Amino acid sequence: MEQDGLKHKRKVSVLIPYRERGGAVEVYLQWRSKDAPRAPDCFGFFGGGVEAGESVEEGLMREMKEELDFVPQGHRFFKRYEFEKHIMHVFTLKVGEDFESRVKVLEGEYGKFLKERETLDNEEVNELDRPILKDFFESVRGDQSKIA
Repeated sequence: MEQDGLKHKRKVSVLIPYRERGGAVEVYLQWRSKDAPRAPDCFGFFGGGVEAGESVEEGLMREMKEELDFVPQGHRFFKRYEFEKHIMHVFTLKVGEDFESRVKVLEGEYGKFLKERETLDNEEVNELDRPILKDFFESVRGDQSKIA
């Protein structure tokens, strides 16, 4: 789309479900199939494009229902990231031990909880998602130090 000579970027909403386990924070990521239209054959966030007329939060809710058969409650906006072709709105949600039994992965091969060290230098994690995960883990560590 072009308007006044400016190219509009695709809006995307994603969710980082996370939990604390054994003193470590883990994030739930999607293993994307080999035939996925974007970022195939790697771990990435659950979420997707915001449709015309939707807010980024409405897009998040629809995407979570489509991809995980799950309606997030208590999620928080984390940050907005701008890339060459899209703008990603990242939300987080602290989940419990029963999270995997409460969701059904409907897109991608499967979901898996990964620890920080399993995400940041892992070539199996989408390269665009790695800096966001780095920011997320730094933020969580900062929040924990404020509580202590």
